[in-house]
Amino acid sequence: MTGELRYLDGTLLNFRDFEFGPGGSSNYQWVDIKVFRIVAAPDDPALLRSLIDTEQFRDGYIGAGVEPAGVVHGPYFREYISPDSYTRVSAGSVMDLVTTWVNNCGDVPESLWGAMNRSVFEPVRRADSLFRLRKLDPSAVVDYGPIHTEFHEVVTIDRTERIVRLIVAADD
Repeated sequence: MTGELRYLDGTLLNFRDFEFGPGGSSNYQWVDIKVFRIVAAPDDPALLRSLIDTEQFRDGYIGAGVEPAGVVHGPYFREYISPDSYTRVSAGSVMDLVTTWVNNCGDVPESLWGAMNRSVFEPVRRADSLFRLRKLDPSAVVDYGPIHTEFHEVVTIDRTERIVRLIVAADD
């Protein structure tokens, strides 16, 4: 356990696991969701700091998974990420961003839309606070950081359910 959060579970929606018909393709896209229980309920910046400090945040999202002593998060060196790296956003803006990103796949199967609704859109709609990781300065990018054509990260804070979700939507 780190600070105010305790890791509960994770889910990977790999678009390759869904059957695309003519006019659609997985585009090697996926969504990784890590779920945390709020143990103590400080303000949003403190919860973001606690998230950044968790072991599960040490994931480069290039197939190696979480590295307990890792220094990378996504395309960035973890040391460059702070609560100030996140921008408060609306549910509508997250829904628009993710929908546009999913639509890069062309004709998307209903089963994938259902999974996205359950795993991403519903938690976004229920969240009390939503944050998006902004694009960081090039000096923060690791040498293999540009491997992802797109890298979108959203954090949901649901104080009623006492849950924080780290949602990463990217490709490889």
